[in-house]
Amino acid sequence: MNHKFSLSIFRLENSFKNLLIFFPLFFSRREILLDDVISLLTGFIIFTIMASICYVTNDYTDRKKDKKNKLKSKNIVLQKETVILLNLLLFFILTLIFQLTNFGNFYLIGYLSMFYLYNFFLKNFFLLDVMLLVSFYILRLFYGAELLDITISYWFLIFFGTLFLNLALFKRMIQILVNNLSKAKNNIIKYSVENISIIKKIIVASTVINFLTVFLYFFELIQPETFKFLSNQETRYNYDLISLICVLLGYIFWTQRVTKLVFQGEIKYDIYTYILTDKVTYLIFAILSVIIFI
Repeated sequence: MNHKFSLSIFRLENSFKNLLIFFPLFFSRREILLDDVISLLTGFIIFTIMASICYVTNDYTDRKKDKKNKLKSKNIVLQKETVILLNLLLFFILTLIFQLTNFGNFYLIGYLSMFYLYNFFLKNFFLLDVMLLVSFYILRLFYGAELLDITISYWFLIFFGTLFLNLALFKRMIQILVNNLSKAKNNIIKYSVENISIIKKIIVASTVINFLTVFLYFFELIQPETFKFLSNQETRYNYDLISLICVLLGYIFWTQRVTKLVFQGEIKYDIYTYILTDKVTYLIFAILSVIIFI
């Protein structure tokens, strides 16, 4: 097995999702210390190992249906014995982490438990699978927060929860359109063109909640204590009004652009791959970063 082959199997390109572990620190007002960065980097490595083995396991259990899925037909699948061995190795590694370090917590076990439930039992339930996909990202956020004892505000949770819900639904819509799934009873996913309407409605509702959350959060920054029950001191900033408006407009533009492309069937591959390779996304991120931090 060569190096390129190994990376392809473990889907290390998806490691960017584990950067969510850093978000609680990044979006808090806490001073960024070297020790905290090292702790989160260690957590990132642990999560990457665990998630990579989960990807391998999922690819094996979905190997038959993935052959018919145009988005996954090129996935490389390991042998059953190797997959079992990797999961046993993961259990051993996690045991050592919980016994010998401070990096084992409820959210680490919660992620692995939810994955097994999703992979072996619940992935074929309409919309429930989407909610479980969202939970995988939320658990990454809580894991990072737990490592540094940061309290996650309701603003933070609602915003990212609705954002991840949209991304998970984008993923399903792209699978439906690319594979031309005209019937619910297909051998790929439990979704079809018949479900497009309800999926779009959920995305629109989720987007409204997402935008409203951002708007109300900015209002809270301008008028502190207005929504005190949704916030906490670690997530209150002192950015000027113009910067906040620019961030809001940039985020709204990016969201509506990606949503429009998905709805029109113009994105032909995985939504996360698209975002990572989209030049407009990087341009918007760069501009907003300059506005906020300079």
